[in-house]
Amino acid sequence: MKFKQAYQAVGHLPCTEESQCRVLYDWILEARPAESLELGFLHGKTSCIIAAALHEIGAGHLTSIDMEGVRNMPDVPNILQNLEQLGLQSLVTPVFSRISYTWELKKIIEKQTADNRCRPFLDFVFLDGAHLWEPDVCAFFLALKLLKPGGWFLFDDYMFSIEKSDWWSRSPDMKDKPDDYRKESQVERLVTLIVSQHPDMESVVIRDNWVWARKKPDAQVQPGPTVTQLTKTIAKRWLLERLFSGKRQA
Repeated sequence: MKFKQAYQAVGHLPCTEESQCRVLYDWILEARPAESLELGFLHGKTSCIIAAALHEIGAGHLTSIDMEGVRNMPDVPNILQNLEQLGLQSLVTPVFSRISYTWELKKIIEKQTADNRCRPFLDFVFLDGAHLWEPDVCAFFLALKLLKPGGWFLFDDYMFSIEKSDWWSRSPDMKDKPDDYRKESQVERLVTLIVSQHPDMESVVIRDNWVWARKKPDAQVQPGPTVTQLTKTIAKRWLLERLFSGKRQA
């Protein structure tokens, strides 16, 4: 599906501007990700743009996760309706979480785990959710486990702050937060303090209000530690053996 056709259908929806949607569409055409993940979709505007590009390619799938509350928002069609309008519903699996997208990531990691290793399968992760330090730092580390070597992250709203957001600044949950929490650009802090310092990341490119970050093509999935579960009796014997072993060596 051509960009113009898709944007004509969803361009009236809030948030991502046409120029950004065009960049995202063109990137999908070039990178051709087989499996993509979107964390935060609201009305499904960028979900439809990604799906349109996948349709144009003729391959690929997108999983989009957001909260249950976005299913029924007044006066605005939801992601299911927007995808159906464009005939792209087969390319996207929307997940309406009752908890959080980090909880849904936990479920995906469980499915991808075998022999104490998480098997990465994603080519692209678009993080456009809470824009807050706590959930999005957690989301980055969880999604990184699922991202294949050479895969890409895209972070939206690099300079977002609670104070600059009409919705967040009026939220009762934010009224008692300290000034630094309300004023800091928390996605920028995530990128600067976590993403840019992670040894598995190869490059970070800041473009306008977006950040593109690539995982190293040679990043390794390291085996986890040996896990031993001790009963009370075994644990007691294990501790005593080490205690007396230490005394004999002394």
